[in-house]
Amino acid sequence: MTNKLLFFNPDYFASLFEKISKKLDKYNGIKHYEMYSSSNKQTTISYEEGFIKKAFKKNSSGMGLRLIGLNGKEGMTFTSDYSDSAIERIIKDGRIMMRVSTENPEFKNLAIPSKNYNSVEDIYDPEIDNLNLEEIKDIINPIFDLKKKEIALHSLSGNFSSSIQSVYIFNSNGINQNEKKSSVNINSEISLLGNSGFPSSGFSWQSESHLKDLSVENVAEKSYQMAYRGLDKISVETGKYPVLLSPLAVAFFLVDPISKAINSEAVQHKMSFLGDHLNEDIGVKSFTLIDDPHIPGKLSTSSFDCEGVATKPIKIIDKGVLKDFYYNSFTAGIEGIETNGHASRSHYSSTLGISNHNLIMSEGKEKWEEILSGIKKGIYFDYTGDSPNYVSGDFSGLILTGSLIEDGKITKSLSEALIGINLLDAFKKIETISKERIWIDEAYVPWVKLSEATISGRK
Repeated sequence: MTNKLLFFNPDYFASLFEKISKKLDKYNGIKHYEMYSSSNKQTTISYEEGFIKKAFKKNSSGMGLRLIGLNGKEGMTFTSDYSDSAIERIIKDGRIMMRVSTENPEFKNLAIPSKNYNSVEDIYDPEIDNLNLEEIKDIINPIFDLKKKEIALHSLSGNFSSSIQSVYIFNSNGINQNEKKSSVNINSEISLLGNSGFPSSGFSWQSESHLKDLSVENVAEKSYQMAYRGLDKISVETGKYPVLLSPLAVAFFLVDPISKAINSEAVQHKMSFLGDHLNEDIGVKSFTLIDDPHIPGKLSTSSFDCEGVATKPIKIIDKGVLKDFYYNSFTAGIEGIETNGHASRSHYSSTLGISNHNLIMSEGKEKWEEILSGIKKGIYFDYTGDSPNYVSGDFSGLILTGSLIEDGKITKSLSEALIGINLLDAFKKIETISKERIWIDEAYVPWVKLSEATISGRK
C-alpha cells in the first residue's frame, strides 16, 4: 500500500492519473473517462456525561473511475488500493460494466475545462491538520463545564471532529484540478430535569473551516439555554400567528428547501415545487438569495465543483424573482446549456449529484430585536426536524424548539405545536428581514418575520 502521506500530494495523483490514462487510451470502446480521488484525514472524539467515550484518528483515500462508451453506456468502479493490480482490476471491471449497462441517449459529454478558475482563500487551516487529542480535550472543556450550572444536567453528549480533505479530478476532456480543505465541527446535546420530572432537551453545533472561528463556549451556552427554556412549556391555541424565524429556522425552513428545489435533476423529473417558476415572482421584493462559492474561509468555498468545472456566484432569487437552477454537466447537457458548477459527490464511490455552495440571504433595515418588539402575540420559531414536500412545497411539521411571543418578548417554550404553510406562500408572507445575519453552516442568514402561518396547538 502506498504511503498515506502521498494521499495529500498532487504530484502523486498527477503521475497516477497519467499512468491510468495511458492504459485507458488503448481501448477503442471507451469514449470518455473520469477519475475522482479524495483523501481524508479525520479525528473524532465522542463524549458523554463529561467524559471522553471514544477517540480515534483515521486516514482514508480512494478513487472512483467512470468509463463512458458509445450511446452513453457507463461503467463506474472504485478502489481504495492504488497498487498496479488494483488499478488493472477496476479498469477491467469498469469496461465490463460499461459494455453491459443500459444506453443513455441523454448523456452528451463529460465536463470540459473552464476558461477561468478563481483562486479561493483560507479553505485550509494547518492548525486543524496538526491537532492532537490533548489539545482537543482542552477545546471541548466548555461543554464539560455545563455540569457546573445551577440546574444539574440530566444527560450530556456530543462529539468533536476535524477533517483535512484533498480532492483530485481528471478526465479525458482535459480537466485536471486539485484542492485541499479543512473543517472542524463541535456539537452539544444536553437534557435538564425540572420540577415536573420530565426532561427538557437542548442542542447546538457549529461547523467551520478554521479552528479560530469555532466558539465552543457559544455552542455550550446555546444548548443549555434551549434546554432551560424548555423546562416551562405551554400549549397554544390553534390559529394564525405572526411568526419570527430565527436564523436557524431561516436556514433549514426557508433556504435549504430552496437549494434542494432548484436541483435541475429534480426539476427535470418534475419533482420540484419551484420547477415551473423560473423567472417568475415567488417572493417579496426584499427577498434575495445568492450562491457564492468564493467567500474566503467558508465551508462551501471552492474554485471548482466535483467535476472540475469552475465555480461562480449566481443569483438564485433576485428581488423575489427565481433566476436560476443548479446544474452539473449531465443535467446541463439535457437542456443544451453549460453547467454552472454545482456538481457534487458525497464520496469517491458515489454517483454524481448536485448541491449548493455558500448561500447568502439579503439583509433588512431593522434590528431583529426591533422586529420582535413590534409583535404583540406571535410565535418565535427556532427549529424543526421535519422537511417539506419538495414536490408541492407544502410543509406541516413539529416546532421542536420555539416559544410564544407576548408584548414584544420571547416568553414560554411551546409544547407540541405544529406549523403549517406552503413555502411559496411563506416567501410571499415575508414581512420584515433583520439587519443582522449569522452563519449557520454554509448559509449566511437573518431573522425573518412572516406575516402569518397556521399554528396548531395540542388539543
